Amino acid sequence: MKFISFFHQFKALRQIAKVIGGNINIKQKFYSGYIFLNAVEHSWAWTGDRNYNNFDLPIQQYIHKSAVGRDIFVDIGSNIGVMTLGTLLNDNLIKAVAIDPNKDAIKLLNKSLIYNKISDRCITINAVVGDYDGKIKFDSTGSVTGHVSKTGKEVSVIKLSSILNQYKDLKTLVKVDIEGYETQIIKELEKIENLNNFKFIIELHPLGFNDVGNPEYVFNLFKNLNGKISDLNGVELTSINQNDISQISVEFID
Repeated sequence: MKFISFFHQFKALRQIAKVIGGNINIKQKFYSGYIFLNAVEHSWAWTGDRNYNNFDLPIQQYIHKSAVGRDIFVDIGSNIGVMTLGTLLNDNLIKAVAIDPNKDAIKLLNKSLIYNKISDRCITINAVVGDYDGKIKFDSTGSVTGHVSKTGKEVSVIKLSSILNQYKDLKTLVKVDIEGYETQIIKELEKIENLNNFKFIIELHPLGFNDVGNPEYVFNLFKNLNGKISDLNGVELTSINQNDISQISVEFID
């Protein structure tokens, strides 16, 4: 690994690696199992000190804690499944639904689920979560996250309410990390039944992020629906900074 890390610092060698290694998947130890990643796209996670066990660790730990006693975890913007896999590997009882528009990310997640023998506990969906059912264009170039784009490839869109109302009678934990597009889908909350059964963990992106981010709008809609909003340390919030990325937790009062 030190040998690889040494050569990874040279741009020319990285370019060669992209050509010959773009289709190579590797597996990395992850909690009690393994996670699969792309050797090139996820080089940051295996060529240095960072890895998926310590990636976004505070929110990983918060999700695992919040999942205790829940029936299902809905991971919106799952990417290759760090939060989904971690939750399933740390809790043998919970089930999951992982949704992401990047087909390559979903393929890696499915590979991880099969390898860890937990695919029977997780549904994966290759789609954008939106405010209507239909089609939209998605550009996956540049990163495995990608973004909705006028010039991308066509993918399916599924309404947030269409997904979550399937689990309205279950104790459901929902994670949302969709690069500013939380602003587009949040009005769908008004169509979700039994909101008191849901707990949301959501990353709010700054005002104007990807031309759609509006954290104050999202925050106020949660408040108007009697949501109790707190940070990941449990401190109740009464406002949000529009210029920051904020991770919040929301539960609803009957």
